[in-house]
Amino acid sequence: MRIMIADANRKRLADIETKFKTDPRLRVAGCFENLTACYHAVEHRPPAIVLVAPSLASLPDFEVMQQLFRALSVRWMLIGNATELRSSVRWVGASVPMLDSDKESRELSQLVLSSLVNTGNSGDFRHAPRSETWDRLFLIGSSTGGVDALMTLLSNFPADCPPTMIVQHTGEGFSAGLARLLDNNCQASVREAGDGDLLERGTIFLAPSGRSHLRLDMTHGPKCRLVEGPAVSGHRPSVDVMYKSAVPIAKRCTAVILTGMGRDGADGLLSLRQAGARTIGQDEATSMVYGMPKAAFEAGAVGEQLPLVSICLAMLQPTTERAI
Repeated sequence: MRIMIADANRKRLADIETKFKTDPRLRVAGCFENLTACYHAVEHRPPAIVLVAPSLASLPDFEVMQQLFRALSVRWMLIGNATELRSSVRWVGASVPMLDSDKESRELSQLVLSSLVNTGNSGDFRHAPRSETWDRLFLIGSSTGGVDALMTLLSNFPADCPPTMIVQHTGEGFSAGLARLLDNNCQASVREAGDGDLLERGTIFLAPSGRSHLRLDMTHGPKCRLVEGPAVSGHRPSVDVMYKSAVPIAKRCTAVILTGMGRDGADGLLSLRQAGARTIGQDEATSMVYGMPKAAFEAGAVGEQLPLVSICLAMLQPTTERAI
């Protein structure tokens, strides 16, 4: 069985690897000190199980890792000392398997082998042909809890959905992998936005993490534009920047703000609503963190507040605006 280990503590990482090397039934396929490296290794060649230290599993970007594990049917367990594991129960719950890294090699190996179960694989989707003509633009902003929310929302999009731009707050290096993960679970085409990418029906563009802001450019046809600049509303890319760039065509926009911490997106969503856009906010009951949607709602930027499961249907309701 192939296993991978992720722990920022280099010494403990080496010690754990040594313990598992004594069991011929298990093969350590990779050891990683950060989530980004682990993510790409799992995506490239999925192991049977990944052992993750609590210090890494507590990071916001671990949400993306968990989605990858689910998509690839990869099991994961927490591994650390007894004190770390006891503290972890508060935020991961008692149902997550845990390994005490201080146990002997044989016991550790047996616990890992006992935890492995087979799960089914998800099917593939075929992307439909795209059309350059569209009458609606979707704009989605999200942060903490947004990966799960996006998976739920986009999985219900049709293959020929209106062009969509997304800003999801993630750590550096995670956006490309997240785009691939979403693409595997969506009938439309999801990819990381590139500067100058043409906005067509059936295309969903995710802002690259950490490097620039994603804006709408209508100068020579509707395109994605990546613009360098300082953080806005505490973030780069910023939801506010994306929203505000679409104000000139607000009447043809449906803008959605999903679960997240802080208030990024509130000002931009208000500008869109005031200019005639349809604006939707995720409700408190279905938000992992009711921060961004709350700030937008309290600012008067949210035209409709809906549970997550109702947002897709609301977005796809036909409109009478002319094609762009």
